[in-house]
Amino acid sequence: MNYVKGYFIGIVSFVICICALLLIVSAIFANTNIEDRYIETCIFASLAFSSFFSSLFLCKKVKKNGLIHGAILNVACVLILFGISCFINNSFIITNTLGIYIGICILSGIIGGILGVNI
Repeated sequence: MNYVKGYFIGIVSFVICICALLLIVSAIFANTNIEDRYIETCIFASLAFSSFFSSLFLCKKVKKNGLIHGAILNVACVLILFGISCFINNSFIITNTLGIYIGICILSGIIGGILGVNI
């Protein structure tokens, strides 16, 4: 039961964090003269921070196997975001960017998981 509650808290913290960061990024890009080529970099950074943050919360709760739990949580989070994106866009398209998103989430999730266990 402790795992289910921890994963739920991790997914909720991921969703809240990514929504807040993407709102901030969109407000910055809408109100400044920053070039559009930096949008994808900001999205990657927001995704990495959210993954790190959610894994940290999960592994603080679970207190073991931070590497595995951090990776599993963030793969689940990216797949949830991908499902929401497919639902909103009415299309199911797998691109190279999805692989990059999953890679970033796994890597930052592992780092957050390891730190969450050790804190």
